Amino acid sequence: MPFLKLLHFAALLCWCGALLYLPALIAAGTRRGEALFYRDHAHLTRMVFTHIATPAALLAIGSGTALLLRDSIYAPWLILKLTSVAGMVLCHALCGVLVLRIESHPSRSVSWVCALIGGLIALLISLTLWLVLAKPFA
Repeated sequence: MPFLKLLHFAALLCWCGALLYLPALIAAGTRRGEALFYRDHAHLTRMVFTHIATPAALLAIGSGTALLLRDSIYAPWLILKLTSVAGMVLCHALCGVLVLRIESHPSRSVSWVCALIGGLIALLISLTLWLVLAKPFA
């Protein structure tokens, strides 16, 4: 089943890339100069979230679950990895909340929240990658 691993890896690349990009995109949307820019930027932000990040997250989680069930590995490092992935899912949901927030209140600045979420996402992605490659506690 190398196709399943390839699907999981490709979906993870797309999801992690979109997760790293979304906070910066959301923060840039709060700095509006003209109405046309804001409308197009809000549309782009929503499109990246709904058409790229969310389907990639669903594919990554679905294919990862299939790999877990296929290999039946329940090591301590895997439990920690799944916990860090759950944190990534929470950050994904927070980005969705921020997308809705800037659509309803575009003048409200959320730059510090975006910076915090971006840093947390980078930390969780790094932790997940380390846990998969190093497999500590095994």
